[in-house]
Amino acid sequence: MKTKLLLLSGVLAFAVIPANAELSVDDVSSRQYLINHGHSAATADIVELNKSSVNGNKADLPIYHKYDNKPLIYKWVDKAMIYLDPAVESGRFLREDTKFDPTFEDL
Repeated sequence: MKTKLLLLSGVLAFAVIPANAELSVDDVSSRQYLINHGHSAATADIVELNKSSVNGNKADLPIYHKYDNKPLIYKWVDKAMIYLDPAVESGRFLREDTKFDPTFEDL
């Protein structure tokens, strides 16, 4: 009887302990959380850009610091490669002015 009572009180003690593993919206949509849960860095960038545009803040993405502490020749060569190959990441992801009406410049 003592064992059953001790076991029951132990189960009740664990049942009434509050779970402190709550996550807020800011936690779930943070860059580190998204990357740790299997999403790509581009997905984390999209989430950060959308959050910053909704809140009216300027996003600070890692791609914006691409040329920090780099020599001038590196910047020139990299920008030349971006000009020659449009598939290279230019740092303008989701920041370009998207126009939905066709114009003469599209030709």
